[in-house]
Amino acid sequence: MKDSTWIKYYEQGSLKEELTFKEAGERVGLKVAELSRAGIKSKDRIIVQLPNSPSSVVTYLALYKLKAIVVPANTLDDKDRLDYIISDCGAKAIINSGGMQMIRDYGDKDKAGKISTIIYTSGTTGVPKGVCLSWDNWISNAKSLIKHHNLNSKTIFASPLLLTHCNAHGLAMIATYVTGCRWILFDKTPQNILEIIAREKANILSIVPPILYDIYHANKNWKPYKELKYILTAAAPLSPDLLSGVVFGWGVKVVQGYGLSESTNFSCTLPTNLSKDIYKKVMLPWPSVGVALNGVRIKVGEKKEERKDGELFVSSKSNFNGYWGKDKIERKKWVATGDIGYYKTINNKKYYYLKGRIKEIINRGGEKISPIELEHELRKLGLSGEFAVISILSKKYGEEVALASCVQFDFSIMKNIPHYRRPKKIFILDKLLYTHTGKLQRKKISDLCNSGNAKIIIEDKESQ
Repeated sequence: MKDSTWIKYYEQGSLKEELTFKEAGERVGLKVAELSRAGIKSKDRIIVQLPNSPSSVVTYLALYKLKAIVVPANTLDDKDRLDYIISDCGAKAIINSGGMQMIRDYGDKDKAGKISTIIYTSGTTGVPKGVCLSWDNWISNAKSLIKHHNLNSKTIFASPLLLTHCNAHGLAMIATYVTGCRWILFDKTPQNILEIIAREKANILSIVPPILYDIYHANKNWKPYKELKYILTAAAPLSPDLLSGVVFGWGVKVVQGYGLSESTNFSCTLPTNLSKDIYKKVMLPWPSVGVALNGVRIKVGEKKEERKDGELFVSSKSNFNGYWGKDKIERKKWVATGDIGYYKTINNKKYYYLKGRIKEIINRGGEKISPIELEHELRKLGLSGEFAVISILSKKYGEEVALASCVQFDFSIMKNIPHYRRPKKIFILDKLLYTHTGKLQRKKISDLCNSGNAKIIIEDKESQ
């Protein structure tokens, strides 16, 4: 690989460091020697709890070269979560800002198989599970994404996402290294990110909807530069309001994708070369998460005869190898996503859409209500800003429909929504709750509102 710049690293909004491919290779080699001297061997589980930086990238790549098993941990993880991960995976050491601390050698390496990474789920609906991924999983997914986004040595890719996130780990780090394209790396999302990507002439900006929401609302009058092809979003549903603001306000195309840690990263993504007419047809009034990537099969429902509406199942070489300590380590042919979705056939292609997590569906006395569908309906009626449809406890129905909002609004806009689907209570919050990867924590919001610690406004007289 030629000695061109791979990483341009921005810390707190200022250029801090540049790293060429040659320099990265040399630093990885030195790190491998250092870790080997410290006793790190193949199949050792090593927790990496580092902020984004070239040094953390070097650490990840060195561990992969040693064939150790990388266990990424967010620097914001609390002690309970970190202790759980240490115990569950049997970590030999943890690498953080203080260096490397040895924990113990659990010795149970035989069950590790070909695993290179254990990604722990966000645990929004239960105990975190260790998703076992192999290096082949990463490479297979990266190749599909490289082809889909036409990444090459001339591409400039920018992302402030954390390397503990599958998106940044697989697409930003691995795919850019494989293709030799430039990567604009950030320690976190700076206030001047739009200035930076314009200065660097980035072609693709990869972020999650909550970050895009903040950037857009702080810079509504921003004018894009010609080199920016599109903004790539994933991890959480993109609202029609935000999509319209970016597409029609900024004049920048948004490409939405979808995937799970269990399928390594993306399973489907919007085609990047759609005409304006097809793009509007696919993305409005509700944004599609795209088409299946090359080498990926998606079906709706468990039975052989595909349905138009149901749980999504994914099959690809990127499918994970089971949950650590719970499954036999082998690649799973099909992954049950836990997401309810459907597809529309447009120009002979299946475009997929999401309706919500199965565990988030509200069961109101036998009536099943999708929070995402109801949110979509509310936006069509004029409700804007940050809000989330949630479930609250009901003595009569078991669960009842409610709404958590960051803004006050006129409840009368809901009068045309059938009573059984209409939010009965409105909770006003300063902000919604998201995971580190940008996923809405609907259950935690529901728990907060059910606890009585949220400001409530009851407007629907029929519910009292």
